[in-house]
Amino acid sequence: TDFMFELDRMATQFGGQLPEVLNKSFAYKEHVKAGKVNTGSSNRHATHAPAKVQKYFTPAAVRRGLELLSIDYVMLGLDVPDWARQMLKDDK
Repeated sequence: TDFMFELDRMATQFGGQLPEVLNKSFAYKEHVKAGKVNTGSSNRHATHAPAKVQKYFTPAAVRRGLELLSIDYVMLGLDVPDWARQMLKDDK
């Protein structure tokens, strides 16, 4: 998923002042309005975070991080990232 679209989904879900606050910080509204999707695959500024996480963190550390952040994932309606799911699946 694209981060900007996730921000828009969350802002729409929770409403109030959240859309304005998030847009002030991330300027996501114009991105979403234009329908731009950034998968990171052709972005020269991409961080390649999934590969870095796998290089520096163990599945146990990722599992513990998800345990600590689980309330955020539930309350904000976020999906666990695909790289985390795969990392935990490969650890079984």
